Amino acid sequence: MSGPDTSDRFIITADTRRRWSAEEKRAIVDEAARESRSVSRVARRHGISPSLLFRWRRELTDGDRVPAPGSEPTFIPVALPAPAAAHAPQTDRCGIIEIELVGGRRVRVDGSVDIHVLKRVVNVLEGR
Repeated sequence: MSGPDTSDRFIITADTRRRWSAEEKRAIVDEAARESRSVSRVARRHGISPSLLFRWRRELTDGDRVPAPGSEPTFIPVALPAPAAAHAPQTDRCGIIEIELVGGRRVRVDGSVDIHVLKRVVNVLEGR
């Protein structure tokens, strides 16, 4: 024999990886769902990383998105102002009114002009 006989030797490796049953995983995921403060705190309590806990949650819900506790959608009532009455396009053309002001200024308007706006414009141009 040229070397030591290794046929009687066994190689033993320590498995540091912890195995979790489906029931244990479900219980930890449920605990994290009830814990409103921190998923990381639940993970530390059980000696696992938060990413593992999130992975278990995805696996146990078949990839469905699970809303965080207290994050259900809320609806806020919204009141919108009534739309302004749109001016219908005029099919028949009204005549144009030309107003000559003091100093030779002229203002031309048609029948769709708002009378209050016209009064303001005239007052400004007249210097009132």
